[in-house]
Amino acid sequence: MTAFLYERIAEALEQSIRQGTLKEGDKLPSVRHSSKQRGVSPSTIFQAYYLLEAKGLIEARSKSGYYVTFAVTKSSRPTYQIEKQSHPTPKQLDSVSIIEEMEELRDSSTLIRLSSAYPAPDLLPTAKIQKAIIEATRMNKGQLLPYALPQGNKALRSIIGKQLLEWGDYYTPDEMIITTGCMEALNLCLRAVARPGDIIAMDQLTYFGIAQMVENLSLQVIAIPIHDENGLDIDFLEKAFQSFSVKVCLSVTNFSNPTGAVIPTGQKQRLVKLLHQYQIPLIEDDIYGDLYFDTTRPSTCKQFDEEGWVMYCSSFSKTLAPGFRVGYCLPGRFLSAVLQQKRIHSISTDSLAQLSLLHFLQKGRYSFFLRKLRTALHKQSLQYAQAIRMHFPKEVSFLMPQGGMVLWLSFPARFDGYQLFRAAKEQDIGISPGQVFAVEGSYKNYIRLSFSHPYDEKVETGLKQLGQLAKKLLH
Repeated sequence: MTAFLYERIAEALEQSIRQGTLKEGDKLPSVRHSSKQRGVSPSTIFQAYYLLEAKGLIEARSKSGYYVTFAVTKSSRPTYQIEKQSHPTPKQLDSVSIIEEMEELRDSSTLIRLSSAYPAPDLLPTAKIQKAIIEATRMNKGQLLPYALPQGNKALRSIIGKQLLEWGDYYTPDEMIITTGCMEALNLCLRAVARPGDIIAMDQLTYFGIAQMVENLSLQVIAIPIHDENGLDIDFLEKAFQSFSVKVCLSVTNFSNPTGAVIPTGQKQRLVKLLHQYQIPLIEDDIYGDLYFDTTRPSTCKQFDEEGWVMYCSSFSKTLAPGFRVGYCLPGRFLSAVLQQKRIHSISTDSLAQLSLLHFLQKGRYSFFLRKLRTALHKQSLQYAQAIRMHFPKEVSFLMPQGGMVLWLSFPARFDGYQLFRAAKEQDIGISPGQVFAVEGSYKNYIRLSFSHPYDEKVETGLKQLGQLAKKLLH
């Protein structure tokens, strides 16, 4: 989607603020001066300033102008990579009991949720979804009770394929499988290409649900390091391909959970080229890809794959309706094998959820809603970051994400994130300790926070209390 002129101006100013060219307290040029300098109308500059003000980056001061109010100190050290590994080593994963402790908090009605990496109900179009459910029930009575096709509702597959046109490619309904969320898509793809005891390569840091799934399938894992600037370590991955019989790779390529990292486009192209060379499939998890804060969506590995080795997986759980559990995958050359796994494991995906989602998408509401959701999440990321900078120990570092809904916080090496988790739990605050995301390495001095809930008084109180707890544990 082409950005409006005021959005491009706001984006340029935001980058200047993020990069430190414009610092906290700096005064922005007057609206009149900026309009003359840029050759645009004053109303365009006002709109750009209003957008930055809504995000909490600047503020208007009476009879004085606009001033920068936001600044996050850049991390002075890598926030994703642990001690450098020279040689890939397969290992068996082992789940930890901490995950069970985290799951126990789900039912709490009073919990301050700083750990939930899915959109808060306040951000979702509940009334319109309810209307879509009613319309789907009224218009499709004969399709509600029978099993849906294993491959999924064809009309839904078609409309999703058309939405992917912004990649510059169209995927036909026959190339797609509807799944029960992204986790099932990942699971089916893994089962289609790997067997117990096989070696797979995956991100060194990843969502703990993925790690548990891999463990359940009795697969051996080579953990691929992720770097702040260059994303996935492709040189390390190639060593793994040369040294071991790697059956498949699995990577979250955009706004990874927990780091928020994005694999740069050049690295994605290089990765796909490597996959083609060694004829190894990649399961690409792009569940957060639509939640970008820049003006354009990040690339995917799938769009560079001309030989069908990339098995692309995503869903609507992080963007529209978590409870629908509707996902999809584009398995490429492995379509038949993945579809067979779908028939074996779940037969088909819920009919009412598919039809309701179809009705919502047909009305053309999704792209408009996504834009609002991205704006809200972007603003919340800045608000949470400001609060962390204000209330947390000064030693804490993190990189501002360009999308998604998580912040990956690094503490000094002596810090124990699990102790902070337990202390926060006692005060009815939910966070995620870093070690539950580690495929290799402890990451005990890290925590993950989610900015998926609107920044309100409750969240502000929770972050302030969390910062106080962290200071006590650190000093």
